[in-house]
Formats: sequence, structure tokens, C-alpha cells
Amino acid sequence: MDFDEDLVARLTTSFRIIEPQIDEVVSIFYTRLFESAPHIRSMFPNDMGRQKKHMVNALLLVAKNVPNIENLIEPLREMGARHIDYGAQEAHFPIVRDTMVYALKQVAGYTWTPQLDADWTHALDVIAGYMIEGMREAHAQAA
Repeated sequence: MDFDEDLVARLTTSFRIIEPQIDEVVSIFYTRLFESAPHIRSMFPNDMGRQKKHMVNALLLVAKNVPNIENLIEPLREMGARHIDYGAQEAHFPIVRDTMVYALKQVAGYTWTPQLDADWTHALDVIAGYMIEGMREAHAQAA
């Protein structure tokens, strides 16, 4: 698939370091997202408690399945299709990716490396790719 053994090992190891502070990652993520892309804020509820829980669960699910990312292809496509209803557009995915990498880097601190930056960017691009496929399929079916 898109993840070789070395990439899986680096992602898994780095996530073990980050996981105890996953709530902080998500808080940093949304704070930074809404600061850097205020036009996206209206796509989210005023009370972000439930949304933050969803993001924590999504991160945990992806991290758990990194060695077998193919298990997530269909759920990610379905999630992408659902994101149409929230107003998500393909152009939002790079913003979300870069913001998540920033949040992970902030929490990882000195353990973060340029290699991890590239690894997480790649992993999030793969995930976004499946979600975008789902969005495109949903649009095609609606047309």
C-alpha cells in the first residue's frame, strides 16, 4: 500500500510519544485551524467538545490502523462523503493537513524531526486522498 514498514514504524513510534497528550494535540489543532483559516470556523458547532472527541477518536483509529491502512479505505471514503454535508471542499484538506502536522509537532517537541514532518504529511495526504475519493463519488452519484 502507501505505507512501507519504515514509515509505519516511525509513525507508530512517534504516535506513542504524542498519544498521552492527544487532547492537547486536538486543542492546538482547532485553535490554529480557526486562526489560520477563519472561514472554516462556520463549518463547526459553537460548542467544540463533541467535535474534539470525534477528532481524538479519529486520530486513535488511524494510528491503530497505520500498519493496515487498507482497512480504513472504505470508512475514510464514507467519511469524505459525509463531509460534503458540512461544507468541506477539496481545497480544505491541505489546510487541515498542515494544521495537524503543526499540532503534532508542537506536542512532540524536541522529538520531532524533518523526517517525521514528511512522514506525517504523507500519511495525512493518503488519508485525505481517500476522503476526497469519497467526496467525488458522492458528487458523481448526486449528479
